[in-house]
Amino acid sequence: MRYLLDTNLLCKETHPRVRNWIDQHQLQIAIASMTIAEISQGIEALPRSKRRAQLGMFLNEILEDYPVLPFDTAAALAWGNYVTKAGRPLPVRDSIIAATALANNLEIVTENTKDFVGVETINPVKD
Repeated sequence: MRYLLDTNLLCKETHPRVRNWIDQHQLQIAIASMTIAEISQGIEALPRSKRRAQLGMFLNEILEDYPVLPFDTAAALAWGNYVTKAGRPLPVRDSIIAATALANNLEIVTENTKDFVGVETINPVKD
């Protein structure tokens, strides 16, 4: 693995540049367990509908297509170091994704590079 795909890009997978980048790097991409939690929470918040069912199928496809990296002991230790060094409050979800990347020596692929200060990032929409 070389890359950790941020939640925002999974939700924009239809953008041509994002789709092209993902296709070119498919075998080098992983997903953080926090990303799965974010998507799951979004689905659960919806009323039962065709849209909710479609998103549930989308989540199942993600789980089949990408390895999911856990927020394990190494990531927890990386998180403590990361948030301390930041010297300012960080969004918990993004900081957990950042720590997962740091613990696994991965670059984060995101459109929101400013959310991951101090972590190697790639923005396929602009790069």
